[in-house]
Amino acid sequence: MLVLVPAVFFLGALLLVAAVRWWRPQVSRRAALAYVVLVAAFFAAPLFTGALQVPTDIVYDWLPWRAAVEKRPVPLNPLLSDVVLQELPYRSLVRARLLALEAPLWANEMGAGQPLLANGQSTPFAPLHLLALPLPPPRAFAVSVAWEILLALLLMHALLLRLGAGGAGAAFGAISSGLSTFMIAWAFYPLAMTAAWIPGLLLGLLLLRDGERGSFPGLVVCGLGLAASGQPEVLGFTALAAAAVAVALALGSSSGRGGRGGRGRFLLRLLAAGALTASLAAPLLLPVLEQLPHSARMELVRRSPDAMQPPPFEARMALPALDPLAFGSPRDGNWNGPWNFNELCSDYAGLLALAVAVAGALAFRGRIAGILLGGLIALLAALRISPIHDLIRAVPLVGEAASGRLRIFWVLAVAIAGGLSVERLAADRRGRIAGAVALILALAALAVLPPPADAPWQRAWWLAVLAGGAAALAALLLPGAPEARRRFAGVAVAGLLLDLFLLGVRFNPVVPAGLDLSPPPSLAFLMDRARSSPEPFRVLADGYDLQPNLAAIYGLWDPRSADPMQPLDSARFVNERLRSGDGTQRLAAESYLGVRYRLLPKRRSLPPPWRPVFPGPGGWVWENPQARPLFFRPAGQEGTVRTVHAGNNGFDLDVGSIAGGTVLSSVSWAPGWRVTMDGRQSPAFEAVEVDSAFLGFRVPPGRHAVRLVYRPASWTLGLFLSALGAAGALAAGFLTRRRSR
Repeated sequence: MLVLVPAVFFLGALLLVAAVRWWRPQVSRRAALAYVVLVAAFFAAPLFTGALQVPTDIVYDWLPWRAAVEKRPVPLNPLLSDVVLQELPYRSLVRARLLALEAPLWANEMGAGQPLLANGQSTPFAPLHLLALPLPPPRAFAVSVAWEILLALLLMHALLLRLGAGGAGAAFGAISSGLSTFMIAWAFYPLAMTAAWIPGLLLGLLLLRDGERGSFPGLVVCGLGLAASGQPEVLGFTALAAAAVAVALALGSSSGRGGRGGRGRFLLRLLAAGALTASLAAPLLLPVLEQLPHSARMELVRRSPDAMQPPPFEARMALPALDPLAFGSPRDGNWNGPWNFNELCSDYAGLLALAVAVAGALAFRGRIAGILLGGLIALLAALRISPIHDLIRAVPLVGEAASGRLRIFWVLAVAIAGGLSVERLAADRRGRIAGAVALILALAALAVLPPPADAPWQRAWWLAVLAGGAAALAALLLPGAPEARRRFAGVAVAGLLLDLFLLGVRFNPVVPAGLDLSPPPSLAFLMDRARSSPEPFRVLADGYDLQPNLAAIYGLWDPRSADPMQPLDSARFVNERLRSGDGTQRLAAESYLGVRYRLLPKRRSLPPPWRPVFPGPGGWVWENPQARPLFFRPAGQEGTVRTVHAGNNGFDLDVGSIAGGTVLSSVSWAPGWRVTMDGRQSPAFEAVEVDSAFLGFRVPPGRHAVRLVYRPASWTLGLFLSALGAAGALAAGFLTRRRSR
């Protein structure tokens, strides 16, 4: 593994560099190599030492894992719990499906069963995750995240070169956005992976407007990368931003400008690119739209419209744009902000970048000021400042999304404005004055916000930023030193890199290789029972032990789920029945849900029919031999139901019935279940919702081979649209090539 991980990383990095340079040869080999080295240094520990950067240390505070270590590790960043409770289980399930050459449509392992593809965060077809398939998920995560940062750096560098920046300006803007707190704080979430494609999308729009080589395929690929990376909220906001940019480009176009046809040709090509991207992404997006109305997430939004929104604005909430450690850091255990760090402090693109961007907007105005103003509008909405926030809330489809995600557009605006300004400031008198004033004000503001003395890393970062800013100011203003002024851009790049590297490199902590979630004995026992059992079953633990979704990593089925996209009705049934009532009522609910095994601490016991079957370590495993199978006949109806095979996306059953009737189950109902009986389909025995939450179907008298398959209509339609779009693109490409010949 010590050799495989870096080998996979460098191979993927080579592919990304080759793809970007094929599209934009202006990105030099030297710059691309520098970014590969920078990313390798930033993620050196997980890439080269065998350590992990997935926060698995959080899990070892719970049973059964805490019995696998001599001393419980203190979680280095508890804020990242969703990475191991959601992202890691999703990646484990998706990888297992793809390596088995099956579509990742359904997850029996989570909740009472739930759609997997329809949860955008599962990212089954994200390009960077697909590249990392050879590695197990805990190792693959660090590699795909490193590629994600590399992609963000390369695409922003290419965008700034196209906008007219020089090499130093392109590097300045790329570092500002690629190592921003948004990209690093959300690095292991779909938010950052989706955001990495945004500069490429904007670049594609510019190139399409001017009809440059590779503009159409580049735009489609970046749009598809956005759609496949698992963050529909960022995708929706990006669509809004891209529409605004496209309108501005169209209004600025004129006949004969670069694009051989001007505005009309640009709009036609843009519509074609949008249609092709939408058709290719349809198998990924349509299932999300189909499942969303039936999900627990939508019920939360309906019940509490503000649940996804930032808290009401307070003046102090604007501080992190200038100083992300103004409220401390969860990494150092001294966070005291009004919201969590990731949501509140993910708008920092570097102090030097902010000062240079503001100075450029004041000195040069024009498009630099317009870009920064657009970013400021996004930041005001993210801070929940009216009327901007209210206008965003009123937009159909994306209005209910978490508007804090808009911080990425402020980060991108600062990076672009700074990259376009940094090489011009020192060469222009107005620029030097504006740059000096902005730097002095920024450094003075940071100087009055020192970190606590007992946080040495925070204080080191603070001193480094002040020193880097002072060096940049000296390079800009020292009298009689024109050469130093010419080197201002280089000093600014170095200062910005020091700022963001020191700030971000510790945020996603490195944990020892031994905390790799290898199954403790109690989990190994349950895994062995699952492999040998003729019928599928579910497992359960109490409190924080064996947290929901974690069992999925080991192929075990847990009726609980921490996924907001799970079907609402079955989630409500599970939560209500397992958390309320006396022991008899809970036993009945557990039996109904097919819970055959429970994991308990040694000091606890259960009444009959529960019996201990494995005495730890890591907790005792108790068995209920009377637990119902997942599929059964209702009381009063004679017959048998036997599960012959439980697949990833369905079940094969052997059903015997004397008088016919209904087969019930504790498998979640969702639109998309299909029933085949004795090799044929018929409306007479189609899937139905039973007990207001679960899957059922009618069966005629006799013995029948029944196949239940989850295949939502949105997936079938999406595949058809994707094939249609691909065929249309190939036909158009063939005709264009033939016409050009």
